Amino acid sequence: MMLQKPRKNIHNGALAGWLVLLVLIPMVSVFGRSLQRYARDMVSSGWLAALMLLALTAMVVMMVAWFRRHGGAFNLWHLLWMVPLFLLFPLTLPLVEERLHFLLFGGFGFFSMLLFPPLMGLVVLLAGAGLDEVLQWALPDRVGDWRDVGFNALASVGGGAAAFFGGKK
Repeated sequence: MMLQKPRKNIHNGALAGWLVLLVLIPMVSVFGRSLQRYARDMVSSGWLAALMLLALTAMVVMMVAWFRRHGGAFNLWHLLWMVPLFLLFPLTLPLVEERLHFLLFGGFGFFSMLLFPPLMGLVVLLAGAGLDEVLQWALPDRVGDWRDVGFNALASVGGGAAAFFGGKK
């Protein structure tokens, strides 16, 4: 895989974040059902929804802060599409755990676009979105779902777009 030429300290942090998500996404796929049951036993649906909204808000704030700190020109108009995509749309999903797609794959797309040239970054983030559901299809207690592929792809492309447009000087 061809990584982009490092820009300041962006490369190390992005690589670490990308690797964490590269491991975390399949782990959530494999152990997701048991984690889901445990979370529902420990915390009410309302609290889970609030925690997910807080995590998604933190993700958007971190994306914006990343580029402000590293000299990127993250224009505020990007919030006009980021807030609906990562905060408002997930609130419309009936299952709280469906919102996790936007957190995991938004970050995966963001870091993929920072690490790879744009076309390769797009291929990597879309491959990750699809391969996660292929893995779930192969697991006995999971079901690969086209709807989830769509959520994964939408979140990945959104995160990738934030990195791509936010990194323009």
